Amino acid sequence: MRVILSILFIVIYTTSTFASSTITFEQQSKINAAQKIKVFKPSSGFQKIDDVVYADHLFSKNTNNHLNISISDYIVWSRFEIKNTNQYPINILVEYRCASIQEIQFFIKKENILIHKKLDGTLLPFSNRNIKSRFFVKEITLEPGINYTIFTQIKNYGNKLKIPILIYDQYGFNQAVATDNLASGLVYGILVTLFFSGLLFLILRFHIKEQILYLLYMSAILFILVTLDGYAAQFLFTDNPHVISDITKTIPFVILGIYALFIKNYYQQYAKTLTHTRVYNIILYSSLIAFAVILLLPISILFTISFMLIIGIALLTMAFWESSQLKIPNASHRYFIGSISAGALILCFFSFQHYSNNYGYQDFHQLIKILVIIQLGLISLSFYKRMQVSHTLAHQESIDNLEKLNEVIKEQNTVLEKKVEERTVILKSKNKDLELQNRRNEEITKKLSEQHETLEKLNKDLELSFKKSSADHIKLHKALMINEEQRTELKKTLEEISNKNQKLELQNEEILTQRDKIKEQHHLLEIINRDITDSIQYAERIQNSILPPKEMLRTVFPECFVFFKPKDKLSGDLYWFETVEDKGKTCHLLAAIDCTGHGVPGALMSIIAKDGLNDAVYGKQLTKPGKIINHLNQVIIKTLNKRKTPDSLKDGMDLSMIAYYPEDKKILFSGARNPLYLIRDNNLVIYNGNIFSAGTIGTAENPVVFDTITIDYQPNDTVYLFSDGFADQFGGEKGNKFRYNRLRKMFKLLVNLPIEKQEAKTAQILKKWQGNYEQIDDILIIGIKL
Repeated sequence: MRVILSILFIVIYTTSTFASSTITFEQQSKINAAQKIKVFKPSSGFQKIDDVVYADHLFSKNTNNHLNISISDYIVWSRFEIKNTNQYPINILVEYRCASIQEIQFFIKKENILIHKKLDGTLLPFSNRNIKSRFFVKEITLEPGINYTIFTQIKNYGNKLKIPILIYDQYGFNQAVATDNLASGLVYGILVTLFFSGLLFLILRFHIKEQILYLLYMSAILFILVTLDGYAAQFLFTDNPHVISDITKTIPFVILGIYALFIKNYYQQYAKTLTHTRVYNIILYSSLIAFAVILLLPISILFTISFMLIIGIALLTMAFWESSQLKIPNASHRYFIGSISAGALILCFFSFQHYSNNYGYQDFHQLIKILVIIQLGLISLSFYKRMQVSHTLAHQESIDNLEKLNEVIKEQNTVLEKKVEERTVILKSKNKDLELQNRRNEEITKKLSEQHETLEKLNKDLELSFKKSSADHIKLHKALMINEEQRTELKKTLEEISNKNQKLELQNEEILTQRDKIKEQHHLLEIINRDITDSIQYAERIQNSILPPKEMLRTVFPECFVFFKPKDKLSGDLYWFETVEDKGKTCHLLAAIDCTGHGVPGALMSIIAKDGLNDAVYGKQLTKPGKIINHLNQVIIKTLNKRKTPDSLKDGMDLSMIAYYPEDKKILFSGARNPLYLIRDNNLVIYNGNIFSAGTIGTAENPVVFDTITIDYQPNDTVYLFSDGFADQFGGEKGNKFRYNRLRKMFKLLVNLPIEKQEAKTAQILKKWQGNYEQIDDILIIGIKL
């Protein structure tokens, strides 16, 4: 009886535990999933998802509010189960809220289907992320009533991480992003304001050397905060992710070195020769050496943190000790000591952040930001108080100088009065001399009057000589008359020039009016161009919405890829996928379609193609590819109102279509001018389509019929469906077409690669072949490994 009760207890306990470990998602905006996950940290091996997907016994429950990863952990697997209890599918976003994860990959197990998500992390370019967030977010679609198991593999290269794990719906995620942006904007806005206040002190030329050190210190702090928050990877180093790791390890030592110079320069204002200048120099050189060593050698993060704490403690200890020795009686110094105290708290919280297992980085990170703002604010207040003191001293000094100047002026006035008295005595004596001189002048005037009479006689003689020179004056008058005539002629020419200038001004006004008309026409053209661009962008969204999601293809064909590259925003190529029942068996229909033209005409034809195929499958209940294409042929003829004229043959589409029966291990194929390539054991088998395009009008002598070919496939066979865009692309050294011979060689090369790498290899081959040549057509290739 006890044995039976024990067995019942174990069964009830395990089922209740299993039930509680599954996360149920209803209408929540946000779920903290950290304590719902299970964790496995292998010492070696277990690097592939196949090694752990069915090994639930290896995982243990996580007991913290975050996922702890130590320095010795190289690979960390986590898993959790989630179920959508709604009556409709929902999209959730799983966020690993840490900006320092080096490599992370998500795997989704839906019943017996395993879906691989793209590899992500700080070691990869930011452009690889599907969701452009500074943290690592994956979007997952949950169908109702189905249990999903979410696996994550994190590869760690010597970092210590604490990762919160959150699950959102779209509204909750948007709200969290908005809250983060608001908080970050507030913090960085305050820091930028403090930075500009430092620039203001620098512009006022107040302690220039100290201001430069303060601005460098603030810039380095801003840089490390932006890096730790993930904004550096998102906006600054999007294509150089390795720089982020170097910045995180080395910039703290730059901050300590600049802070040591700043404190040393501050105290040297009060004591020209500090008693422990060597200690500050040792701290500075230690920071520089640590910066170089960590940048060049793979040093452990624990060693880096410990060495940084030792340097920081030594620097702050010296700062407090120096303050106690100098005893500066100054209000500004109290603010400076407050900033050093804030630096001590920052150092404490920094150490708690790395050595405490109960709290995550985010908690301490917010406190550190607040303390950094307080520290920089106290330093700015210290500068302000010191400037006030210096202005007060300067004002008092100017008053003292004015008082001294007044005393000097009084002394000079007394001296001047004495000199004036002496000068008056001298002037009286000189006045007597002037009277004597006046008497002498009277005698001289008498003599001058006599001389005047003699001059009048001389003037009469001059008049006689002037009359003789009148003849010369007449000649001069004639010359003046000639000069006057030349002036009148010059005036006439100037009037003609002014008339011409008026005509030129009228012509300039006409040119200006024409220029205004041209500007109006240019503005109208810009409006028309914008309307056309908006219409094309909206049509692009509509066309993208009719294409089946690639995840839908991977649910049926786990190993497949779709390489789709339109020439313009709108494409004439498209791929079509549907799943139907055929006599009780599941039938998956897949087609690669190349419509006539590209851009807007091609997009219109693609809509006709999709509607025709859907009508054949759901309206006419057709499942054989040949019959479906026959029906599509009639739909195109009827839709485009084709007549039996040569021009009507131009509009249509080429396509290749398969019907996949997984239960019978058979593929039914039919093509309109486009073939199917099947590669088995590195041997290429070509199944050619019919010679007609869909949309061709047949005749009695030459009817248009599309046949269906049955293919018995084997495991590991690879099938390729494609349009003619890749083969017709110009490129290479001579500017030739790629052609189908090279295309077949390319498929033989691709088939030996994993299916997830075949799409990237195809893009690489196209880029190398195309070079600087323009893309001439839409390109579509579908690869499926059976």
